[in-house]
Amino acid sequence: MIKRIDTFIPAGIYHDYLQGLPQATKFLGRHYSETAVFADTADRVSNTCRTDRAELVSLLLTYNRRVGCGAATEAQLQKLTDPRAVVVAGGQQAGLLTGPLYPVYKALAAVKLAAQLETALARPVVPLFWLASEDHDFAEANHCYLQNRRQQLQKLELLLTHHGEPLGRLEFTAAAKETVLRELAEILPDSEFTPELLAWLTAACRQSATPVEWCARILSKLFHESGLVLFDPLLPEARQLAAPVLVKAVELRPEIETALARREAALLEAGYQLQVQRAPDSTLLMSMDGRRTALFYRHSQYSSRDGSLTWTEAELSALAAQKPQQVSANVLLRPVVQDAIFPTVAMVLGPGETAYYAQALALYPLFGLQPPCLVPRPSLTILEPRLSRYLARYQIDETAFLADPEGQLQQVLQANSVVDVEAVFATLREGLAAAYEQAKSDLQQLNPQLGQLAEKNLQHVYQQAAYLEKKAQAEQKQQQHVTIRHLTALREALRPLDKPQERVFNLVQYLAKYGPDWWRQLQREFPLQPGHYLYQYQQ
Repeated sequence: MIKRIDTFIPAGIYHDYLQGLPQATKFLGRHYSETAVFADTADRVSNTCRTDRAELVSLLLTYNRRVGCGAATEAQLQKLTDPRAVVVAGGQQAGLLTGPLYPVYKALAAVKLAAQLETALARPVVPLFWLASEDHDFAEANHCYLQNRRQQLQKLELLLTHHGEPLGRLEFTAAAKETVLRELAEILPDSEFTPELLAWLTAACRQSATPVEWCARILSKLFHESGLVLFDPLLPEARQLAAPVLVKAVELRPEIETALARREAALLEAGYQLQVQRAPDSTLLMSMDGRRTALFYRHSQYSSRDGSLTWTEAELSALAAQKPQQVSANVLLRPVVQDAIFPTVAMVLGPGETAYYAQALALYPLFGLQPPCLVPRPSLTILEPRLSRYLARYQIDETAFLADPEGQLQQVLQANSVVDVEAVFATLREGLAAAYEQAKSDLQQLNPQLGQLAEKNLQHVYQQAAYLEKKAQAEQKQQQHVTIRHLTALREALRPLDKPQERVFNLVQYLAKYGPDWWRQLQREFPLQPGHYLYQYQQ
């Protein structure tokens, strides 16, 4: 069961775009709720798509078959040969076991939106997930968090040596595979679903040359029946498709700088923060010859940050054209590469991505591209059956708990206590302060030093009262240990590390607990509209 709830969204361009406010849409394009916005966008992107569709489908079929796709994905890919076909895209860095939950939610949203638009627009619409294999942030992608058999948060980490290369080129050693599989088996619950889950995760792991490929194989398995198409931008054929954009980024460097500077100034003037802070002289290109490193334009030439790599404009342009595997787009240019390759009708985004798209969309006119419609992804909190029972038992509102779990915990404890310890000692301190104030006033008439002594004595009494209060609180907690255990379980499951659940936990723990039917139900019920939802599995 899916239930929508209200959650706090901080002020900023994401908040304003959700509301459809003109100060946000002027930077992000037409709002996804506008009449005919998807029909108009689909016509524009399909009419301006220059990619050889047969060539694109061929490389996608080869890759998706390699990572284990099903017949549903192959059927989706065949649709792309139709010149009217468009895609709904989402994407993310390839994390360990797919990383936290929210990238999976992006993929679910892309599948759902593509199906809806295909019916509404009467044209083929294909769901696509861009695996950001060029990314080199290994510290972010090398781990995930799961609840272990004692319901404690545990970090699972990939033990590989990284030298700054793109993650899609990082060798997945046999030793690292066996270590991470052994540790995963020790973490997952001893359920009826765990053996089969571990079996296919193990098979996928051992077949994978890189951690990115393991992530791709997991996603392919998860979306085997729904037809999600995966794209790896490091594929040799994909680098060739990206080459024209990379070359143009070299040739249009002055125009790009001007367009971005104007857009950033306008965003700041509108009161928005810049999601991507660009360094002086930085460009939108990165070298991928070994390490992935940012390129700068200094003294009429391109160079790495430390100056160890240099190119003239002509040399870098030729490199991008002839060896695009050695040149990469940065975070602002990546959307342009995507939408130069694919006819993207809609892009499913989170809050941070929405903010950087406000900068990136300034580049589209320079590259002759039509931007997609931006659709904020739904966010989700998984409410397991036992947690649902705790909320009902203590009459806790889900929205209030997600907003302030510690405050809700204290309220419940106070409501269930025979004595309000906090109130008792607040009254005691007030009474002591008043009594000692009167005593000080009287004693100072005898000797001023007695007033000072009374103040010191009051501080000693306060210390003794604090000691007594601590003992009373401990006794109260002892008597309420079951309640505290339940409320702590709620907090650790719904707000782990005091963050949204979807940004911490990994999907695998739920697959191990509840099995494939849980996943099928989530796919069926996953919401279309942006917002925050609670998902309760109906067994």
